[in-house]
Amino acid sequence: MVIENIQLRQQHDTDRRFNRLTHHFKKKKLTETILRRGLRLGVRIKKVNPAYTSVIGRFKYMKKYGLSVHESAAFVIGRRGLGYRERLPKELIDTIKAKVKRHLIAVLGSMEESYKQSKSGKKQRQYLGMMLKKIENFKFKEEHEWSLWNMFHKFCWLNQYQIQLKEV
Repeated sequence: MVIENIQLRQQHDTDRRFNRLTHHFKKKKLTETILRRGLRLGVRIKKVNPAYTSVIGRFKYMKKYGLSVHESAAFVIGRRGLGYRERLPKELIDTIKAKVKRHLIAVLGSMEESYKQSKSGKKQRQYLGMMLKKIENFKFKEEHEWSLWNMFHKFCWLNQYQIQLKEV
């Protein structure tokens, strides 16, 4: 059995509703109960890192197997429990190289001069330029998979199983 190793970084937020929800959710007790029951029944329970499970599931398995986002994320969690690594499919790599690169160049070129000179504009230009350099200098075999999934998550979304570009 495989479960996510979820840790809420910040226990309380400024949103009262979220605070109430997280306060009453007994995540630790639930996890401990599952682990205890597994030990008692002789079932091995493995905790895996939940990073990018929804993103990987959405872009890699949702269309392929006709699953919902949540089912495909659970599929990714199960695969991690078995020791598999999730690499980007060639189709997604080609999308990053072609569509995302072109999109970033267009966004950088279309920024107004007044915004380029502002503090937030400079930060955004610096960030987009860094991502553009990363795409141009990609050695996809050497790049860590999670940084690629992160880039895909930031700039793309699915609409009717078609990859669309997000507004940056």
